[in-house]
Amino acid sequence: MKSANCLAVLAAFVAASAFAATAPPSAGVWNIATTGKAASSGDLEFRVTAIDGSDPVEISVPVIAGATEEAMARAIRRVLSSQLPRERYSVELGEGGNVLVSDPRGRPNFTVELMNSDIDNVRVAVQSVTPAAAPTVPTQAVPAEPPPTPHPVQTVPGNAAPPANTIAKA
Repeated sequence: MKSANCLAVLAAFVAASAFAATAPPSAGVWNIATTGKAASSGDLEFRVTAIDGSDPVEISVPVIAGATEEAMARAIRRVLSSQLPRERYSVELGEGGNVLVSDPRGRPNFTVELMNSDIDNVRVAVQSVTPAAAPTVPTQAVPAEPPPTPHPVQTVPGNAAPPANTIAKA
């Protein structure tokens, strides 16, 4: 009996590890960008997964043929904001065909994935807006090299310019 329990725990661990390896990294802000004009009607299927272990939310956004990038973005915003809990997610329109999904608290604690699209002539990019890694070079308080100092203008004897406030007489 013990070996069966160990095998079950090991199988669950391997399955969780495989999911973690294929799942996108969590972020606090995601951008969904649509490009193209819908040549057919269909659905955009998204999955939003919180890293706290709660069940993923699968959302289907219907799109009609002829929809522009902006129309698709409005549909995505409307459907996502109606199906995601408002206390955990903020969904708003960006510029053009962009939709921003964020955590109102600014924590990197969820993922957004496009699972399927059966719409012709439409591309959908889902990208994390949160940087994947911190900068590797620390910010500097002072420049690495001081700026060059201006050199005083030197005149050659005999070629000196007349003082600025004197008038030359002919």
